[in-house]
Amino acid sequence: MAEPTAEEAKKEAERQAIEQLKSAIQARLDGMRALQPAAAEETHKWIKEQCADTRLPAEFKREAGKTARTFECEANMRATDAALAEAARLAAQERMGERAAKLSEARKFHTKACGLGANDHFRKATGRLIETIMLTGGVFKPGQPTKAKPLDTAPKPPNLAKPDPVPAPAPAKVA
Repeated sequence: MAEPTAEEAKKEAERQAIEQLKSAIQARLDGMRALQPAAAEETHKWIKEQCADTRLPAEFKREAGKTARTFECEANMRATDAALAEAARLAAQERMGERAAKLSEARKFHTKACGLGANDHFRKATGRLIETIMLTGGVFKPGQPTKAKPLDTAPKPPNLAKPDPVPAPAPAKVA
């Protein structure tokens, strides 16, 4: 069998380098599904940098970029949902300062997800949930009388429907 020429060896080395780069990008894409937003953003940035290599096929670069963008969007959508759930829990507990911080965090993730192409259903549902959480909490103040509900100082009326039970006689002592 004939030994490959220098040009053929160079082409083969180039092809192997491209395949290694493609497999490295694909491995990063496969690991992107469960990442947090910051890590997903870093991975997306890394993939974009690797796809700048002109040796890669245009279709592969387009698909890799689209997939990385989708996974980063999904990470931000998951983070938005988690932050909104926490904000709703805090609003129910009347912890308004912490609720505001979680809402701010949720809005940040929501904005990023929308910029990455979140669907219209997500945008509207998140908007409604933010509005609901904003209206939740901060109303009930236990022990604080108001004009609408003044402090109740009247004595409690006796229960006339059921008279107090007659105490049972004490058992007799047997000596």
